[in-house]
Amino acid sequence: MKLRTDFVTNSSSSSFILARKGELTEKQKQAITRYVEEKMLGKKLMAPDISKEEMQEVFEDNYINKDEQERIRKALKKGKTIYSGRVSFDQGDYDLGNMYIQLWRMLEEADGENFEAIDGSLSY
Repeated sequence: MKLRTDFVTNSSSSSFILARKGELTEKQKQAITRYVEEKMLGKKLMAPDISKEEMQEVFEDNYINKDEQERIRKALKKGKTIYSGRVSFDQGDYDLGNMYIQLWRMLEEADGENFEAIDGSLSY
């Protein structure tokens, strides 16, 4: 458990200590990319080969407004895949801290010889 010994304001923060050997390795960079894709760029909603019927069903199921539907159709015609996700601000500090911890865990799993969270607890 961390104790604050300095001046405390209304802002919440917590410190951490990491050990890195040199620059990020290719395995660690791949882990970061994988994390960002999985956690921060949404889940696949539809691909360019989707049928009109399936597209309409996705629009209705996800309450997508007419303007967004048109922009999605244009993106699909350009060969782009559509992703969707959510960001919760209800538990802001917890979610942000959890993102850091998960990222550090992935970097350690990818290449623990070159990365270590010495104090990865963000509780205070």
